[in-house]
Amino acid sequence: MRSIMVERHLTVILAADVVGYSHLMEADEERTHAAFRTCHAVIAELIARHRGRIFSGAGDSVLAEFASPVEAVRAAVNIQTDLAERSLDLPENHQMKFRIGLNLGDVIDDDGNLFGDGVNIAARLEGLAEPGGICLSHSVYEHVDRRLPLEYVDIGPQRLKNIARPIHAYRVTIQKTSENVLSISAIHTFATNWLAPRLGAFQTAHRDLGLRLEVMSRVVDFSREPFDVGIRTGNGRWPGLISHELMAEEFAPFCSPDFLAGAGEISAPSDLLRLPLLRDDEWWRAWFKAAGVADSEPKISSLAFFNTQIVVSQAALAGQGVALLTPAFFAPDIKAGRLVQLFNVIARNGSSLWLVYPEERQNSRKICVFRDWLLDEVQRSIAGALGSAS
Repeated sequence: MRSIMVERHLTVILAADVVGYSHLMEADEERTHAAFRTCHAVIAELIARHRGRIFSGAGDSVLAEFASPVEAVRAAVNIQTDLAERSLDLPENHQMKFRIGLNLGDVIDDDGNLFGDGVNIAARLEGLAEPGGICLSHSVYEHVDRRLPLEYVDIGPQRLKNIARPIHAYRVTIQKTSENVLSISAIHTFATNWLAPRLGAFQTAHRDLGLRLEVMSRVVDFSREPFDVGIRTGNGRWPGLISHELMAEEFAPFCSPDFLAGAGEISAPSDLLRLPLLRDDEWWRAWFKAAGVADSEPKISSLAFFNTQIVVSQAALAGQGVALLTPAFFAPDIKAGRLVQLFNVIARNGSSLWLVYPEERQNSRKICVFRDWLLDEVQRSIAGALGSAS
């Protein structure tokens, strides 16, 4: 008798289905069907973004597999977060919520369709999840604990239907406050001098949305840190992120009126070479090149190394030297005469300031609201600066 070769592999199974689907269909078949199609499209997109694939689904269920437990849990969290945000404005009886179960196990692969306890356990764990929640087997938990910024509730060994042995399970805690609090990561000077003074107007217009602003110079890892959006400098090309250009990174020389009064004659850009220059070498080389000063080697002030514009501006305001600053960040000081621009030459370093957020969150209501407001505010700021200059 010839033996039949069965293909097997180890994989992570995600099982999801709708809470109270029969009741929803009984109440309104057409609306429920349309809502499920919309939710299914969102789920399918997020599964694909996290390098998973849907291999089966009947009625209100979805079965998918992932090679990575981390990516599977990320996908599950993003699915529940995205669907929850889309339902915010709907009455409770119109909201479509899913339960999700995840299990890592050995499965039979029959021409792309998967079978066995590895699949069945995920489907049974889904029933232990709360509406809008996620339940993991220990086999998944041991791969994601401490690798993702999540909290877990150990619900212990569980007896599952048609599964001989108890399965140790965990519920994932998804922060409910994330639905109405926007967390922003931004670079220092932009956050302090440009964004923070404007956030009051945003909160007045959107009282239902709280804000959390954290200032940092490093690049945020959205998959590991609890931020919704970031504001960073660069070329706008970051894998997995949507980027919106806010403004080019440009700079010009400024000093205080008192420093200018004691600096002697400054009639040409090359005259700055004899003065204490605050900021780093690269910015000054770029500015002197834009000003037509050939082969210049800036004399950097020996006072200190200034690594942010907010710090270097304070040194300039104190009369310690000439600083290269982004005019848009210091408009009040310039308008009040506390900072004086020495030449009209504006240099750029090829970098810009960008608003960024994960691709899978691009339909998040709170992100869309903040994005639209910020882009409009930037354009108004630029238009105002041009009007003042003319």
